[in-house]
Amino acid sequence: MYGFARLEVAIRALVECCERLDEECAGLRKQLVQRDERVSALEAQLIESNQLRQDVGKRIDELIAQIDLLDSQLESGES
Repeated sequence: MYGFARLEVAIRALVECCERLDEECAGLRKQLVQRDERVSALEAQLIESNQLRQDVGKRIDELIAQIDLLDSQLESGES
């Protein structure tokens, strides 16, 4: 009978350990989902920021071209 009692204790300990590990795994999966969502949001924000940067760069180039045109018009008007 001693062997069965010892086996029962060992099995109970294994079941408790397995339940703890299942809970820990569920928590880690939840954290992973949250991190994946955060990464997706940051990637979208990065794409948006890059597009904005490109738009601003293009606008600056257009303004520089206008300034150059005005400079050349002023220079030709002064001549």
